[in-house]
Amino acid sequence: MSLDKYISAVRAVVAKEMVRRGFSVNETARLLGVTAAAVSLYASGKRGGELVAKIEADDRVMSIIKSYVDALAEGGKSAVLDLTDLAQAVRNALEAPSRAEADVSLLIMERIKLEQETANRSMALAYRSANPLARALFMQIAMDSLRHAEILTTILDYLSGRIKADEIALTEEELRAVSEEEKGMRESLAALSRVEDPLVRALIKSIEFDELKHYELVRALMAVKPKRARPS
Repeated sequence: MSLDKYISAVRAVVAKEMVRRGFSVNETARLLGVTAAAVSLYASGKRGGELVAKIEADDRVMSIIKSYVDALAEGGKSAVLDLTDLAQAVRNALEAPSRAEADVSLLIMERIKLEQETANRSMALAYRSANPLARALFMQIAMDSLRHAEILTTILDYLSGRIKADEIALTEEELRAVSEEEKGMRESLAALSRVEDPLVRALIKSIEFDELKHYELVRALMAVKPKRARPS
Protein backbone atom coordinates (compact mmCIF):
# COMPACT_ATOMS: atom_id res chain seq x y z
CA MET A 1 0.00 0.00 0.00
CA SER A 2 1.30 3.46 -0.88
CA LEU A 3 2.83 5.80 1.69
CA ASP A 4 0.23 8.47 0.83
CA LYS A 5 -2.56 6.15 1.98
CA TYR A 6 -0.72 5.53 5.22
CA ILE A 7 -0.24 9.27 5.74
CA SER A 8 -4.00 9.79 5.31
CA ALA A 9 -4.83 6.98 7.72
CA VAL A 10 -2.27 8.13 10.29
CA ARG A 11 -3.64 11.68 10.02
CA ALA A 12 -7.09 10.34 10.90
CA VAL A 13 -5.79 8.42 13.92
CA VAL A 14 -3.63 11.32 15.10
CA ALA A 15 -6.59 13.70 14.79
CA LYS A 16 -8.73 11.42 16.94
CA GLU A 17 -5.97 11.09 19.56
CA MET A 18 -5.35 14.86 19.60
CA VAL A 19 -9.02 15.56 20.34
CA ARG A 20 -8.97 12.91 23.08
CA ARG A 21 -5.80 14.51 24.48
CA GLY A 22 -7.56 17.87 24.81
CA PHE A 23 -6.73 19.70 21.59
CA SER A 24 -9.64 21.71 20.23
CA VAL A 25 -11.12 20.71 16.89
CA ASN A 26 -9.92 23.96 15.31
CA GLU A 27 -6.36 23.63 16.68
CA THR A 28 -6.20 20.01 15.52
CA ALA A 29 -7.42 21.03 12.07
CA ARG A 30 -4.82 23.80 11.83
CA LEU A 31 -1.91 21.56 12.85
CA LEU A 32 -2.96 18.76 10.50
CA GLY A 33 -3.79 21.03 7.57
CA VAL A 34 -7.39 19.85 7.25
CA THR A 35 -10.81 21.35 7.89
CA ALA A 36 -12.53 21.36 11.26
CA ALA A 37 -15.34 19.32 9.69
CA ALA A 38 -12.81 16.63 8.70
CA VAL A 39 -11.45 16.50 12.26
CA SER A 40 -14.97 16.08 13.62
CA LEU A 41 -15.52 13.15 11.26
CA TYR A 42 -12.19 11.60 12.29
CA ALA A 43 -12.99 12.01 15.98
CA SER A 44 -16.42 10.44 15.62
CA GLY A 45 -15.04 7.54 13.59
CA LYS A 46 -17.21 8.40 10.57
CA ARG A 47 -14.16 8.85 8.32
CA GLY A 48 -11.21 6.46 8.21
CA GLY A 49 -11.59 3.09 6.52
CA GLU A 50 -10.00 -0.32 6.89
CA LEU A 51 -6.44 0.95 7.27
CA VAL A 52 -7.43 3.19 10.19
CA ALA A 53 -9.09 0.21 11.88
CA LYS A 54 -5.97 -1.88 11.27
CA ILE A 55 -3.76 0.78 12.84
CA GLU A 56 -6.01 1.17 15.86
CA ALA A 57 -6.07 -2.59 16.39
CA ASP A 58 -2.27 -2.79 16.73
CA ASP A 59 -1.20 -1.93 20.29
CA ARG A 60 2.46 -1.41 19.31
CA VAL A 61 1.58 1.10 16.61
CA MET A 62 -0.93 2.93 18.78
CA SER A 63 1.62 3.32 21.58
CA ILE A 64 3.89 5.20 19.17
CA ILE A 65 1.06 7.40 17.89
CA LYS A 66 -0.07 8.21 21.43
CA SER A 67 3.53 9.04 22.37
CA TYR A 68 3.69 11.33 19.34
CA VAL A 69 0.52 13.16 20.40
CA ASP A 70 1.78 13.41 24.01
CA ALA A 71 4.96 15.06 22.72
CA LEU A 72 2.83 17.53 20.74
CA ALA A 73 0.86 18.41 23.85
CA GLU A 74 3.99 18.95 25.94
CA GLY A 75 6.20 20.68 23.39
CA GLY A 76 3.74 22.71 21.39
CA LYS A 77 3.81 23.19 17.62
CA SER A 78 2.88 26.11 15.39
CA ALA A 79 3.49 24.83 11.85
CA VAL A 80 1.49 22.20 9.99
CA LEU A 81 2.72 18.76 11.05
CA ASP A 82 4.67 16.55 8.66
CA LEU A 83 3.46 13.00 9.33
CA THR A 84 5.68 11.33 6.73
CA ASP A 85 8.17 9.71 9.14
CA LEU A 86 5.43 8.60 11.50
CA ALA A 87 3.43 7.10 8.62
CA GLN A 88 6.55 5.36 7.30
CA ALA A 89 7.19 3.77 10.69
CA VAL A 90 3.56 2.62 10.87
CA ARG A 91 3.78 1.10 7.39
CA ASN A 92 7.03 -0.64 8.27
CA ALA A 93 5.43 -2.09 11.37
CA LEU A 94 2.27 -3.32 9.65
CA GLU A 95 3.88 -4.60 6.45
CA ALA A 96 7.24 -5.87 7.73
CA PRO A 97 7.84 -9.54 6.88
CA SER A 98 8.80 -10.27 10.46
CA ARG A 99 7.87 -9.07 13.94
CA ALA A 100 11.54 -8.26 14.60
CA GLU A 101 11.75 -5.81 11.69
CA ALA A 102 8.50 -4.16 12.74
CA ASP A 103 9.73 -3.76 16.30
CA VAL A 104 12.97 -2.15 15.11
CA SER A 105 11.09 0.52 13.13
CA LEU A 106 8.79 1.27 16.06
CA LEU A 107 11.67 1.40 18.52
CA ILE A 108 13.56 3.83 16.29
CA MET A 109 10.49 6.05 15.93
CA GLU A 110 9.95 6.04 19.68
CA ARG A 111 13.60 6.87 20.28
CA ILE A 112 13.41 9.79 17.84
CA LYS A 113 10.54 11.25 19.86
CA LEU A 114 12.45 10.78 23.12
CA GLU A 115 15.51 12.52 21.67
CA GLN A 116 13.38 15.44 20.49
CA GLU A 117 11.73 15.75 23.90
CA THR A 118 15.15 15.70 25.61
CA ALA A 119 16.41 18.39 23.23
CA ASN A 120 13.42 20.65 23.99
CA ARG A 121 13.77 20.15 27.73
CA SER A 122 17.54 20.74 27.74
CA MET A 123 17.16 23.86 25.59
CA ALA A 124 14.64 25.26 28.08
CA LEU A 125 16.98 24.53 31.00
CA ALA A 126 19.87 26.20 29.15
CA TYR A 127 17.85 29.39 28.69
CA ARG A 128 16.80 29.39 32.34
CA SER A 129 20.30 28.91 33.76
CA ALA A 130 22.32 31.99 34.71
CA ASN A 131 25.53 29.95 34.94
CA PRO A 132 27.34 30.06 31.54
CA LEU A 133 29.00 26.69 32.13
CA ALA A 134 25.72 25.00 33.03
CA ARG A 135 24.14 26.70 30.04
CA ALA A 136 26.86 25.30 27.79
CA LEU A 137 26.33 21.84 29.25
CA PHE A 138 22.57 21.85 28.66
CA MET A 139 23.04 23.28 25.16
CA GLN A 140 25.41 20.43 24.36
CA ILE A 141 22.86 17.87 25.57
CA ALA A 142 20.21 19.55 23.41
CA MET A 143 22.44 19.60 20.32
CA ASP A 144 23.48 15.97 20.87
CA SER A 145 19.85 14.90 21.18
CA LEU A 146 18.89 16.71 17.96
CA ARG A 147 21.81 15.07 16.19
CA HIS A 148 20.77 11.66 17.53
CA ALA A 149 17.23 12.22 16.21
CA GLU A 150 18.63 13.16 12.80
CA ILE A 151 20.83 10.03 12.71
CA LEU A 152 17.92 7.80 13.72
CA THR A 153 15.71 9.36 11.04
CA THR A 154 18.38 8.57 8.45
CA ILE A 155 18.58 4.98 9.72
CA LEU A 156 14.79 4.68 9.51
CA ASP A 157 14.82 5.99 5.94
CA TYR A 158 17.59 3.53 5.03
CA LEU A 159 15.83 0.52 6.56
CA SER A 160 12.59 1.44 4.78
CA GLY A 161 14.36 1.72 1.42
CA ARG A 162 13.70 5.44 1.01
CA ILE A 163 17.42 6.14 0.73
CA LYS A 164 20.34 3.99 -0.38
CA ALA A 165 23.84 3.81 1.03
CA ASP A 166 26.32 3.57 -1.82
CA GLU A 167 29.99 2.79 -1.33
CA ILE A 168 32.12 5.33 0.51
CA ALA A 169 33.68 7.71 -2.00
CA LEU A 170 36.85 8.11 0.08
CA THR A 171 40.23 6.42 -0.04
CA GLU A 172 41.70 4.36 2.77
CA GLU A 173 44.54 6.88 3.01
CA GLU A 174 42.11 9.78 3.52
CA LEU A 175 40.25 7.93 6.27
CA ARG A 176 43.50 6.93 7.97
CA ALA A 177 44.62 10.57 8.01
CA VAL A 178 41.34 11.62 9.66
CA SER A 179 41.69 8.78 12.16
CA GLU A 180 45.16 9.88 13.22
CA GLU A 181 43.99 13.48 13.47
CA GLU A 182 41.13 12.52 15.80
CA LYS A 183 43.51 10.45 17.90
CA GLY A 184 45.83 13.44 18.27
CA MET A 185 42.93 15.74 19.15
CA ARG A 186 41.93 13.42 21.98
CA GLU A 187 45.48 13.15 23.34
CA SER A 188 45.86 16.94 23.35
CA LEU A 189 43.01 17.21 25.90
CA ALA A 190 44.86 15.18 28.53
CA ALA A 191 46.38 18.23 30.24
CA LEU A 192 43.01 20.02 30.42
CA SER A 193 41.38 17.10 32.24
CA ARG A 194 43.31 18.06 35.41
CA VAL A 195 41.21 21.22 35.92
CA GLU A 196 39.54 21.04 39.34
CA ASP A 197 36.26 22.86 38.62
CA PRO A 198 33.63 20.08 38.24
CA LEU A 199 31.61 21.82 35.50
CA VAL A 200 34.71 22.68 33.47
CA ARG A 201 35.97 19.13 33.91
CA ALA A 202 32.62 17.73 32.79
CA LEU A 203 32.64 19.85 29.64
CA ILE A 204 36.25 18.89 28.84
CA LYS A 205 35.36 15.24 29.41
CA SER A 206 32.43 15.54 27.01
CA ILE A 207 34.78 16.89 24.31
CA GLU A 208 37.16 14.00 25.01
CA PHE A 209 34.32 11.50 24.64
CA ASP A 210 33.33 13.14 21.34
CA GLU A 211 36.88 12.84 20.01
CA LEU A 212 37.00 9.19 21.01
CA LYS A 213 33.64 8.64 19.32
CA HIS A 214 34.88 10.36 16.15
CA TYR A 215 37.96 8.12 16.17
CA GLU A 216 35.86 4.97 16.52
CA LEU A 217 33.44 6.10 13.79
CA VAL A 218 36.26 6.70 11.32
CA ARG A 219 37.75 3.29 12.19
CA ALA A 220 34.33 1.75 11.48
CA LEU A 221 34.25 3.49 8.08
CA MET A 222 37.67 2.03 7.29
CA ALA A 223 36.25 -1.45 7.91
CA VAL A 224 33.72 -0.89 5.07
CA LYS A 225 36.56 -1.35 2.59
CA PRO A 226 36.93 2.15 1.10
CA LYS A 227 38.35 2.48 -2.37
CA ARG A 228 42.08 2.35 -2.94
CA ALA A 229 43.96 5.46 -3.94
CA ARG A 230 44.74 5.67 -7.63
CA PRO A 231 48.42 5.21 -8.42
CA SER A 232 50.04 8.48 -9.43
